[in-house]
Amino acid sequence: MKLFGNKTTATPLTLGAAMLALVGKETVSAEEAEAANTELEGLNITGAALINSATYEELSEKAARVDAAEQAATQASEKVKDLEAANKTLTEDRDAQKLRADKLGKTPGAEHTSAVRTPGENDLADEPSDAEANQKLVEALHAEMLS
Repeated sequence: MKLFGNKTTATPLTLGAAMLALVGKETVSAEEAEAANTELEGLNITGAALINSATYEELSEKAARVDAAEQAATQASEKVKDLEAANKTLTEDRDAQKLRADKLGKTPGAEHTSAVRTPGENDLADEPSDAEANQKLVEALHAEMLS
């Protein structure tokens, strides 16, 4: 056999009994695939191996689960980064507000005062009743006439 002008002759590949047993089969057992792989290794074919359909399906399902887990881990990592950034922003805002509060606390008028209240009294002025208002008006007019 010549490839691209190469004059070397290729050794014909002969299949063993295990490999020939797989020809035309629709289902292959794990033992049959293992026997065929042993023959492949005997022919120095080490870069490939045969697996049966059930093993292939199982490996495909595991690969899908691994892909889903990796995607979930990536999303979780992104959320952690977002939360860390938000935490940093909140911490910076808190520190800025604390600094502002400390600065305002040193300005005049920063002292807190509270209302002084006499026990039993309220701090609202009572509105005089109409009778009291009329009485005060009469007394004021009477005092004015006497003067």
